[in-house]
Amino acid sequence: MDEEFKPMEIYNKHYITVDDRNRIIDGWSDGPHPEKDTSGAVCIDEQGGYQFRLFPDGEENPTLFDMDGIPLYKYVDGAVQERSPEEIGADRAAIPEPPPSPMEQMRADVDFIAAMGGVEL
Repeated sequence: MDEEFKPMEIYNKHYITVDDRNRIIDGWSDGPHPEKDTSGAVCIDEQGGYQFRLFPDGEENPTLFDMDGIPLYKYVDGAVQERSPEEIGADRAAIPEPPPSPMEQMRADVDFIAAMGGVEL
C-alpha cells in the first residue's frame, strides 16, 4: 500500500499588542521569536508563515509606525484596520513641543539676565 508523500505543513502564530486606544504597537511571528511573551497579546493568525504579516496576503514585517512614531494600524472588532489620516493627524497634533536645546536655554537665560540689568542685546 503506497501512500503519496505529503510534506508536513508548519504554521506559525502571528501576534499583535495594542495600547489602551486599540492602536497596534507591536507585531511578531512566533517563528523567529518563539521566546517572546504572548501574555496580553492578540493572536491574529494561527496558521501564518514564518514572517509576521498583519494581513494574510500583506507584506512581511510591515512598518507599524510612521516617522514620528505614530501607530499606523488599529485593532477593532477582531480585525486589523489602517488608521485614518484624521486619527494619525490627531496623534501628531498631541505630540508636545520638544524642550529647548541647551543652546536655546542658555540664550534665553542670557537675554533674561541682560533684560534684568537693563542691557539690550
